[in-house]
Amino acid sequence: MRHDRHDAGGLAFVTLEENRMYMKFAQSSLIALTLGLATPALAQDLSEDVSDAVGAAETAGVTDMIVNGDEVTVFVPSNEALSAAPQEELNALMEDTDQLASVIQGYAVSGTVMAEDVIQMAEDAGGSTNVETLGGGSLMVEVDGDTVMVGPEGGPMTTVVDTDLQVGNVTMHVIDTAFMPDTGM
Repeated sequence: MRHDRHDAGGLAFVTLEENRMYMKFAQSSLIALTLGLATPALAQDLSEDVSDAVGAAETAGVTDMIVNGDEVTVFVPSNEALSAAPQEELNALMEDTDQLASVIQGYAVSGTVMAEDVIQMAEDAGGSTNVETLGGGSLMVEVDGDTVMVGPEGGPMTTVVDTDLQVGNVTMHVIDTAFMPDTGM
C-alpha cells in the first residue's frame, strides 16, 4: 500500500491510495477523513471541540466505525461538556473499555441524520420523538423553536450547539452536556 506523509501546522497527513486521509492531531486524536467530505480546517475545529470524545472512542476501540463502518450519526459531547462531567465516573469508564464502547454507542444512531432531519422527525411527532441508538437504547429528541435537545428518555436533556459536521461516513452534532445514555441493558 502506497502512502505519502505530509506535515502542516502540527498535523500529520498520510494520504493512502484508496483516497482516504488520516490526520493525527497533536492531542493524539485520530479522525478519519474521506476526501471531499471534510476539510483540514473542519478537522482542526473538530479536534479542538471534541478531541476528548474522539480520544474516548479510540480508547474504546470504536473508531473502526469511522473508517470502515456504515453511515452513522453521533451526538458528541464537547470537550467543555466532558470536563464538566463527574471525573470519577469518566475515569472509571476509561478503564472499562467494554462499558465505554457501550456508552459511546448510546450517543450514536444508524444512518446519516442531518439537523434538518432531526427537527422534522421531532416536529412530525408533536415536538419530540425517540430514536434507537447503536447501543440498543433510545435517545429522546425535543425541538423547541430553534433549540434542539437530546438525552436519554426520562433523563436530563442537553442542547445541540453545532450540527451537520461530516467526517467520512460519520455525521456529528455537538452537544453541550454529557449524559449517561440508555444502553438497552
